[in-house]
Amino acid sequence: MNTGAEMPNITQKKEKSNRSRGRPARHESERMKTIAWYHFLAGERAPAEMCDWMPFDDIDQATIYRYRRGDISPRADILCANCEVFQAARTVFEVGPMNVPLWDALWGSITPDDFRIADRLMPGGDWPEGGLSQFFFEDVILARVFAFQTKCLRGRPDSVVSELECFVTAIRVVRAWDVLGQIKSTALRVLLEGLMSMPGTREILSRHGLVTSLKDWISAYFGSGSAAPAGTVYWAPWMTEQNELLKQQLRAEQHRMVVAKSLRAQLFQGDTAELDDFPVGGADDNSTWH
Repeated sequence: MNTGAEMPNITQKKEKSNRSRGRPARHESERMKTIAWYHFLAGERAPAEMCDWMPFDDIDQATIYRYRRGDISPRADILCANCEVFQAARTVFEVGPMNVPLWDALWGSITPDDFRIADRLMPGGDWPEGGLSQFFFEDVILARVFAFQTKCLRGRPDSVVSELECFVTAIRVVRAWDVLGQIKSTALRVLLEGLMSMPGTREILSRHGLVTSLKDWISAYFGSGSAAPAGTVYWAPWMTEQNELLKQQLRAEQHRMVVAKSLRAQLFQGDTAELDDFPVGGADDNSTWH
């Protein structure tokens, strides 16, 4: 008998739950630390070679690739393996490349000392006024980056490690000014991208597989695309071509020598030297603001 009641549709599929499944997103710090850890261990070895090299029987090639991309963190027994190479790799994972505290600079706490350093090196979150470096370099931005590096490393010998230490200091300076509301400063982003281009820093970051990750971190930190403030991106050939950077450094050093020689000559002659008389370069036409 038909009672008029609607019969249920037994062919109707149940609605899928909207609840998301899978693992939660990994924090960028864990991903970046794992990438650096893996690349330190791998060196010049290909992923297939790493399977044979790893002293663990349960590490297959799929796991190696996941380490390489930073998809998973190393297990505790692997990270803490009682081997000199693995102990050094653990330092990279916990501190940063070359024992320079990169991870703490990126995600650690900002201290009162960071504010003092930020005010000394980048007052107001912008480039300091003046500076002799601008008289020697053809690219004024490169001059400012080198001036920051020189001031940051004052009293310390120049080396690939000291260049990375300077980059780490710049990250802390940027984050300190962010706390003080100056994160949209164009100079701060250009400073980080410029210091990343220094030969020593570039070599270490490349060796640890961190160049792309850090570029992405900088872009995300300052914003990108239509949401980014106008004029936050700067590019010049020296930022990607090492030969161009070395050429700029050589020209600057030649200008310094000419100026020093002229000053000594004027000093002994009793005349007054004028900077306008010295052959110094101006801004390079190949530099581009976007």
